[in-house]
Amino acid sequence: MELNNFLPYRLSILSLKVSKGIAKHYENRFGISISEWRILVILYKNPRINATEIAHLSQMDKVRISRTVKSLLQKSYISQIKDPTDARSRIYELEKKGEELMDIVIPDAIRYEKKLLKQLSDEEQKQLQYLINKLDQLT
Repeated sequence: MELNNFLPYRLSILSLKVSKGIAKHYENRFGISISEWRILVILYKNPRINATEIAHLSQMDKVRISRTVKSLLQKSYISQIKDPTDARSRIYELEKKGEELMDIVIPDAIRYEKKLLKQLSDEEQKQLQYLINKLDQLT
């Protein structure tokens, strides 16, 4: 097997490169990690959800979510309340500070995406979206 031609390996490496680039950017500019960014964006778009729902939407494991939520609580970006349907669970939502951060971070993320996509023609961008969607349906 030639590793450099093995699609799962190449996709994994590409994903890591993109994630590391954006993680460094978010850490330097906003003082948040990529995990924190992911949870903040999820809560911005899906207010008042629990860790199980965050796990489903983020594809992050519960240990990572737990650590990240703890950090976001300490930074006062989110708050938690007991889940009325499950005493062991917590419901999370953005605090005003978290909403204000997301109002800045989301347009910045869109600019970062545009910078990446600018390296592709319009047709290549359409092909990339098509291929990602097609591969995503197989998994």
